[in-house]
Amino acid sequence: MNMQATNSMPVATLGFLDECHDIVLKHLRPHIKKMFENSDLAFIEFAEKSQSSASQLRFYEAMTIIQKNRNDVETIFYRELGRSFADFGCASHQAEQAGSIRDDSLELVSRDDSDIQVAIQNMVASASTGSTHELIALRQRLAVLNHGQQLEEKDIPGGPTCLANAFHQAASGLLLEHQTRLIVYMLFNKFVLSKTTTLYDDYNKHLLKAGLLPNLKYQVRIDPDRAQAQTAATGQPTTQTDQRDDSNSNQSLGDELFGNIMQLLSQRSSHDQRTAAGQQPAITNPVPQAELVSALQHLQQSKPAENPIISKNMRTANGVQENNLLVENLVANLSADRERLFEGIDRRRLPAADTQVIDLVGMMFEYMLNDDEIPSVAKAELSRLHTPYLKVAIIDKGVFTDTSHPAHELLNELASAAARWVVESNLDRGIFPAIHNVVERITADFESNIDLFANLLELFRANVRDLENKSTAIEKRTQQAAEGKEKLGLAREHAATTIGKCMDGHTVPAPVKKMLHDVWQEKLMFIYLREPEAGESDSWKLAIQTIEAIIWSVEPRTSVAEQTELRERLPEVQKQIELAFETLDAYGNNDTEPQLALIRDIQEAILHEPVTETCTPEQTSQPAPLDFRAPEVGQEAASEAENDTEPAAEQVSPETEAALAELKKVAFGTWFSIQENEDVLPEHVKLSWYSHMSGNYMFVDNMGMKTKVRKHMELATLMATGKARIIQTEQRPLVHRALEAIRRMLGNEERVPA
Repeated sequence: MNMQATNSMPVATLGFLDECHDIVLKHLRPHIKKMFENSDLAFIEFAEKSQSSASQLRFYEAMTIIQKNRNDVETIFYRELGRSFADFGCASHQAEQAGSIRDDSLELVSRDDSDIQVAIQNMVASASTGSTHELIALRQRLAVLNHGQQLEEKDIPGGPTCLANAFHQAASGLLLEHQTRLIVYMLFNKFVLSKTTTLYDDYNKHLLKAGLLPNLKYQVRIDPDRAQAQTAATGQPTTQTDQRDDSNSNQSLGDELFGNIMQLLSQRSSHDQRTAAGQQPAITNPVPQAELVSALQHLQQSKPAENPIISKNMRTANGVQENNLLVENLVANLSADRERLFEGIDRRRLPAADTQVIDLVGMMFEYMLNDDEIPSVAKAELSRLHTPYLKVAIIDKGVFTDTSHPAHELLNELASAAARWVVESNLDRGIFPAIHNVVERITADFESNIDLFANLLELFRANVRDLENKSTAIEKRTQQAAEGKEKLGLAREHAATTIGKCMDGHTVPAPVKKMLHDVWQEKLMFIYLREPEAGESDSWKLAIQTIEAIIWSVEPRTSVAEQTELRERLPEVQKQIELAFETLDAYGNNDTEPQLALIRDIQEAILHEPVTETCTPEQTSQPAPLDFRAPEVGQEAASEAENDTEPAAEQVSPETEAALAELKKVAFGTWFSIQENEDVLPEHVKLSWYSHMSGNYMFVDNMGMKTKVRKHMELATLMATGKARIIQTEQRPLVHRALEAIRRMLGNEERVPA
């Protein structure tokens, strides 16, 4: 659209505005095209999520209507956009526009029209907030072209208000049902209006080339932490546009979940109003967003610094009844917050969309309070964020749909960390202090600066990382200690069993028996622990042979022949025993001289002990020569020791058999919920280690400290009786789960007949 010279605007200026108009068109055309290309997919997703066939049909009909009228919508939109440039600087037009706005505020509008107006106001406010500095610079530069007269933001040709009004004019001809019309506006906001920062930057640069306020400075705000991380990763500086594009790419196309919820809330609200008092009067003067945000800010500041419920001996609700009472009181607090808000504003003037957002935030927090995985003290602390998140949602509804929105991410991170890292028995140990600090900062400092959530998110994630590293190190030490203790116990048992087997069938003097149990059991235990294959090692074989040699040499003789044999072989045996003592000196007790003296004394006493029986050489036993080969007794003892640890077969129930089968598949790191006392809340513990030798399962708490040890059959029995269960890790974050649950709940309400 070429502009004609007027008495109030020079020809050169009009030509320059034509160039600005072309810049705006060049930027908008691909985004408008993308909006229409993706509208079908958006409505298909809405249809697939619909709760009834009637809703599905409306979405499919909307697809057809939009594509059929696409050319008309584009024509009207670009025509209205061009008119904003053509009318720029026309005083009579600006006065007429201002007058029409004031007149409109006095007209009665339907609730549907009010919802559309609120949607337009919100999308304009969001776009303006995202391009604040660029728009301020545009207003000042365009004021030079406007004979020095200051401009309002709505007067900027191609500005957010201009684009929203142009699209409103273009979309008004679409014969759509109210909810599908709102979705069309949402698509325009997502694909077009939210992408205008680079447009206004180019717009400013073109005005700058013309020499309009060349020294005017404006700066795009960038989170320094994110910019630094982006620069380090890619070598390229981060721009605000890049961040916004990445953020929007994370949103589900069409924001179907949020749209469905808002539709269901709207239907419920309409039903409640018709039931209560018939047709309600339309809102004639809706509460501005700024007034609602101000009321929420006052409510946030007027709340006590700490939740009184938490202070009254309920920081750790360990009992089931205490926990249920705490949740009931916290839910009542949320309702009280909303009622206090409505006391500060005229509830009748509140737009339906804002009322629905307030209800949705309340439902989302109630879902959090009923999450069994979050400890009660964390629920109480997080519930203090209800009012600040009401304010966030009113300012930017993207908090529900944009998974990269800092407030969205922060709430997910807080809930996830609370479920895993809060130690109710000692709140100073886990993540609770960090959660408390985040809540304190938000309640004290948050006004409208969403950047605060991004900063707190980075700090909180750093706290979680530190806690993860700390707990991993503690758990590793706990595992090592358990493994060491397990192996030590098994070594001690194996050594005792082996010595017992060596002494079976022999009469061993009490002093020697004590020495074997005290000194040589310790040596065997250390050999077992130190040698890679203890039962096959040379040290183990030598120790067993020495023990048998000692026993043979101190056993009382019952005949002269036996004494004679002992006397003949004793020097060699004593020499071998002394050599073995020296060889095995490094294992256990090394005070060998007293032990050797004790053995020699008993050997001498046996040699001089009188015997009453005389045996022929044929009757005298012929022991095997002490060749120090590995005797089978050690191996037999080891085998019997292993057999002794196996429990006798018992008759088990089918439920226990199923639990035993399930335990075979359980991996380390699996979380269990164990409630052995019905009056106490379940304890969440992680399987950290399992002993194949003893059949013990060791569990640790969230900080890696050992909390429980249960036998294989004992744990299976707990599972079979419902006192222990495997916690299925929920991969979906809190906000998504809450919105899904709310949609299901509202959908069920819709299907219930009135």
